[in-house]
Amino acid sequence: MIRTKKFSKASILGVAAVSTLFTACDLINDFIPADPNPGDPKPQISSSSNVVPTPASSSSAISPASSNSAPSAFQTWRGTDGDQRIITGVDNGTETSGYWFSYADKADGGESKIIWPVEIGDVYSDESLQPVVEHCNGICGTAALRKGALTYQPFVGVGFTIAGETEYGEPAAADVSSMGGVCVSYASEVPVVLEMSFTDDIDARLGYANPMVTLPKATSGITKFIPWSNFKQPSWYTGAFTMSGDQGATQLALLRFRFQANQGDYRFNITEVGSLNGCTGVPASLDFTSQEIPPIDPPKPPQPPVPQPNNFETWFGTSGSAQINTGYDNGSETSGYWFTYSDAFDGGMSTIVWPVEIGHEYDYEAKDPVIEHCGGLCGKAVLDQGSLVYQPYVGVGFNLAGESYDGGKADIVDASAMGGVCITYTSSTQPVLEMGLGEEMDAAIGYANPAVALPKSLSSTTRFIPWSSFKQPSWYSGKKTLTGEEAAKNLANLKFKIQAQSGEYDFNIQAIGPYNGGTCAPQVIAQSK
Repeated sequence: MIRTKKFSKASILGVAAVSTLFTACDLINDFIPADPNPGDPKPQISSSSNVVPTPASSSSAISPASSNSAPSAFQTWRGTDGDQRIITGVDNGTETSGYWFSYADKADGGESKIIWPVEIGDVYSDESLQPVVEHCNGICGTAALRKGALTYQPFVGVGFTIAGETEYGEPAAADVSSMGGVCVSYASEVPVVLEMSFTDDIDARLGYANPMVTLPKATSGITKFIPWSNFKQPSWYTGAFTMSGDQGATQLALLRFRFQANQGDYRFNITEVGSLNGCTGVPASLDFTSQEIPPIDPPKPPQPPVPQPNNFETWFGTSGSAQINTGYDNGSETSGYWFTYSDAFDGGMSTIVWPVEIGHEYDYEAKDPVIEHCGGLCGKAVLDQGSLVYQPYVGVGFNLAGESYDGGKADIVDASAMGGVCITYTSSTQPVLEMGLGEEMDAAIGYANPAVALPKSLSSTTRFIPWSSFKQPSWYSGKKTLTGEEAAKNLANLKFKIQAQSGEYDFNIQAIGPYNGGTCAPQVIAQSK
């Protein structure tokens, strides 16, 4: 069955941190050579958010997969052939590779969309772009950019998968280094960002600062030849994990064309895509009329936030319950359950050693036995730096609204009415209480989440912390900033994090509740063993 690839969740996150990329992009018409010249890489223009406050290191770059020296099997796609599918030559056996898909800024509050010249869809998929290809001899449309609630320039885009989808619907990666690069024939009324994308875990490790190249505005059509070495990560990126264009080509999952500018309507047409030397210059015309384009509405005046009730009930470990009644459950009844996390994803080897075996018949990770044993959530944080370039960590946390019904991600709520948090705990090192804002927002701010440091305390201590005390870390220099009060309006979870030098540290969370109306107080607690 023919399928049209939808834009993956991680792909959208990488754009969320972009601010004002293209305010002077009309000056870059000669940015990329019109003829193949792999030995002449150019600097790139891009923007996003940092991941960790550590300098980049070539020794910690993501290692490329083994290179394939065989000639590229990628077949040049030409819209004049009338087929929406690109034969990439590396399909994973699912026959889902190479199909064009579209995406926009809706997830981040934008109202942009692509207005197609004809109605899309066919008997196989409502999102099929086959009618567009047949009508335009390419992928053509009007980028109707509408800012909505965005704090940066709006965007839309199109792209295609390289190897197809996995059984879980995520993009699969493949080694396409033998292509040498990519060529494209297109026309566009705004500059175009051509971006490499990988599997979700690699994109996250890069902080969505993926290698990219900017193609110039070209209203009369142009052909560009771009070697993989011309794809660069943004210049602002200082994360520990780096990726060159050549490395990216060995594990490529998606190629995406992004149209981002000030509010307005901008036509585009992509008529040819091939390996580095595969294009012949298929003409790209902007002489088409899209369907009805929505008007640009005047900016709406800011509306005062609607007060939300605070039904968060203070949780005491002595109650023996493993679920916190947050008062914000989304109906899934998955809110308030304690979860754990660690630095394993970035190369650390830290873990939590529990005083008793966790789990029960419904959930092997349930913390009920620990809470019953300790009268709180207690354990030993065993921190092991492994290959990390920063201090190791582990943590526990809970979701306020619970998991969504469309993928299990943590839903966000307006928790302003809580006023903040109260907590009673012990810890043999200084812990941090951190606000989690959901996958998209966490990535957009480079994981520089608002947090507050709590003092080390070997005996039970209680702290009442207003949202205003939560601050982003001092190392963060990104453009998208948040106060604790702002973050509280988009809160997904609260996390109790222990980060220190390698070693063993005891902790016990005895009570947690809201700042407004919370009744946290020291309890008599059994220490972890």
